[in-house]
This record gives sequence, C-alpha cells and structure tokens, in this order.
Amino acid sequence: MYTYLIVDDEIVERKGIRMLLGRMGIHDTLLEASNGEEALEVMEQQSVDILLTDINMPFMDGIELLSRVHEKYPALETVIFSGYDEFSYAKKAISYGVSAYILKPVNPDEFEKVIRKIVERLDHSHMEEKRKDESISFLKEHILYLMVNGQSRASLTDKTQGILDLDFVRAYHRMMLMECNDNCFEQVDAETLKQIREFLNMKFQYLNLNSSQSLLLFAQDAPGGWEALGRKLFFYLKEKFGWECFLAISEDMQKENKELSFYFAQTEQMMEQKFYHTGTHVFLPFREEQSEIYVQVDAEILIHQIQQDIRMKDIESLKEHFDQFCERYEHQTVFSQVYIKFMFSNLLKEIYDNLEDTDERELDREIDQLYRSNDMNGVIRAVRAGIARLEKIFTADGKVSKRKEVEQIKQYIRANYSNMNLGVDQMAREVGMTPNYLSSVFKKETGENLSRYLKNFRMEKAREMLENTNEKIGGICQKCGFSNVSYFCQSFRECYGISPQKYRDQGEGYDSLGRD
Repeated sequence: MYTYLIVDDEIVERKGIRMLLGRMGIHDTLLEASNGEEALEVMEQQSVDILLTDINMPFMDGIELLSRVHEKYPALETVIFSGYDEFSYAKKAISYGVSAYILKPVNPDEFEKVIRKIVERLDHSHMEEKRKDESISFLKEHILYLMVNGQSRASLTDKTQGILDLDFVRAYHRMMLMECNDNCFEQVDAETLKQIREFLNMKFQYLNLNSSQSLLLFAQDAPGGWEALGRKLFFYLKEKFGWECFLAISEDMQKENKELSFYFAQTEQMMEQKFYHTGTHVFLPFREEQSEIYVQVDAEILIHQIQQDIRMKDIESLKEHFDQFCERYEHQTVFSQVYIKFMFSNLLKEIYDNLEDTDERELDREIDQLYRSNDMNGVIRAVRAGIARLEKIFTADGKVSKRKEVEQIKQYIRANYSNMNLGVDQMAREVGMTPNYLSSVFKKETGENLSRYLKNFRMEKAREMLENTNEKIGGICQKCGFSNVSYFCQSFRECYGISPQKYRDQGEGYDSLGRD
C-alpha cells in the first residue's frame, strides 16, 4: 500500500487523477493539496510515496515544489503534469529528479504505464530494503552468537569492517538466560516473540542457543525491577505456553566494558543454582539473606550430591560441593553449634563408610574430635581431613574418576545425534547420573554446556552434508535430529551466519560471516 499526494489548484483535475487511479484498481491512500505550500504542509504531517503535481498553481508552483521536495525528500517518486509543451519545464523537472513528465490533457494509457512503472520500482526497492534489513538482522544474531560463545568484540570488528558497526552491542543493559527442561524453544517463531514483547512491553534481541536455552538482550532497564520482570515472564510463559522455565539475569552490562561472554558465563553460573534452590525460578547476580528453611533444603540437596561424588570417585566435584556445603552454614547464626556439628559429622560418616581399613572406633574418635572443636574452622578441618584420606586412597588405587562418562556421552552423541528425542535426560540415564549432575560434570570437563555441545555437533554434521551430499534441506534437518525445518534453518544461520541453502550455493566461497 502506497500513499499518493495529488497537487492541483483545480478540483476537477484532482478528481480526474483520482478516477484514473481508481480505474487501475489502486485504492491506496490518496491525499490532495491545492498548491505547493499546502502540499509541503501535508508532507510534514504524513509520509508520501508518490507525488503527482501540476506546474501552474498559485502561491507555489510545481517547479518550486519539486525543488523543495528534491532537497527534503530526495527518494520521493514524482510525476509532473503540464499543459505547456516547453522544454524548459522538462529540463528543470529532470534536474530535480522527476520520475515522469506528462502533458495535459492526460492520456489514460500513458498515465497507467507511468504509474505501473513507478509502483514496480517502489515494490522492488522495498523488497531490496526488506532483504537488506533481514540480512543485517541475521548478521547481528550471528555476531551475538559468536560473542556469547567467546569471540571478542575486537576480533569481530576486524572481520565485519565495512559491513556492520558493532557499537549496537554497547546498547544492551542486561541479558536474560532462559532454560527449560524440554525442547520448548524449538517451537519459538516470530508470532511467539511478538506476543512476549507485547506482554512485557519491552524491546529485546532474541538469541536461540539450543532447543532448551535462549537468551534475551535488553537495551533498556526494567521499569519495575529485574526480579519482578523475571517473575512476570516466568508466570506468563507457564500460563500461555505451558513452559517451566528458569531465568538468570546478568548484572548491568553498562557499568563495565566487558565482553558478552563474561556476562553469559555469569548467567550460566547462576543457572546452575537451580539444582540447589528448589522452587526458585529467577536468579540475579546478588544473594539475599538466606532463611533457615532455605539453607536446610539446599544442604539436603548438597548431601545427596556429595554422596554421588563419592560413588563416582569424583574428588574434584566432592571438594567443590563440600565448599558449597560449608558456605551454606559458615556464616549462619540461626543454627546451634550442636546442629551444625551433627550435619558435618554425618558427612564425615559418609566419607568413612567409603574408606578401607577403618573401624568404627576410629570413626568415633574422629567424630568426637569434631564435636570438641571450639569453632567452625575446626569442624570444617575434620571433614577436609577425611576427604584428603579418601583422595589419597582413590589415587593410590587408580580409582579417581577420569570423567570417562564425558567421553562416553560424546560417543553416544556421535552414534545417536539423528534421534530427535535425544536430550540431557536420555543421556543421563545412559551413564547412570542425574541430568543436573551430568550437565555439571560435562561443563567442568569440556568448558561447554551439554545441550549446546549437542546442537553444535548436529550443526557440524549438517554443514558436512551440505558440502558433500545432494540431500534436500528437509532431509538433512531430519538426519541431524531436528523435527522443525524452520528451527533448523534458524539454528544453522545463527551458528554460521548464513542459511543452509546459501551455504550450499556459495560452497568454498563462504566464510564465517557469510560473505563471498
């Protein structure tokens, strides 16, 4: 739909132009003005695509109008009418970039031909502009994907020189990592994002990381606070789409000039707390004073985690989880000394149950010593001594975990990546771990999120198939474990900065930013 402005001091002439446009089936917005001055006033109030003007008019004629329009709206399509077949008018009109010069009385066939040509040119121009905007949008998504995954702004600035100004990244205030336990983000489309934007009444950049993780980047502060925004979004997603999501919100990215990967790592670290903080769905980069019930719930979860660490001979995770256990109680004054010593003595008993060549009398002496401790440090030292003995025995027997499960999972992915139902839950069952524990171990061993590793592996397989086979895009999508072709194409574009079809068409001329 385009907006036409018809300018003529004769109302009959304006009606005649309206009639000709109507005969052509054009029922777009038609505006009128009786002279050049009035036309400029109309154009200040409303955007105009096609200007149709007479030459001889009072106050400001068509030539003066064209001069002013050419200066202020250089891209505007203009058609001029004149009853005078004079070269001087045509010459001036051409100098002002006029699209067509039509003599009066207007020939309907000539008029239709001129208008059709202008509309065709506008259609083409708008289509090119839309494609350009989409290309820039896709490139931004790819750049953000690379930055989140560790590439520095400086290295990407060199690669994108002359293509995209990376200053757009500096506009973001916060990032929000969204994570769900199923593949809900595989179904996200433009309509879904539109609904979320309308509900939040905030603009954001959406970035899909994998089928269970997505990232929102906000270029403005949340009016009611970020925790309130997170809770609002959590309940909306649950009620509207049935998603059980966890949300981790970064600190203010405007305060320090750090890489996006730093803030993303921060949200990932906060997201790991969902294992310990049952019932909590929104995590922020500060810790509020913990209640007695809150600490007790966390401690029970950590005890189960420590038991699994011992069973898996995973000393490094055992030390880390014990540090977290200490952190839960070290500065809490709501618990009595007897209660704290009881909790730590239970851990010590758990450790001694896995030590060889120990008897109950030795354990009793250690526990007695723990209860005689005068401060928290003594209690902690007693358990650390038990962990040290455990580590020494496991190391001497060659039983310290080498994280064989991680290599086992990698092999399992290589063999089953085409399975559309493959996810963390299924992989965890394969190695006898809980999903959260497996994700934690995999991240520590490889430095990469397990869901993202699976997605990247599938993307690499898709890239190989595009290069080495004639398989259709839909077939590659299914063979790489994607049920949704649209999501597959979106994921490929985010990963490589180019659509699967264009990647295949460009062949060896492709680089990581999708340029020839």
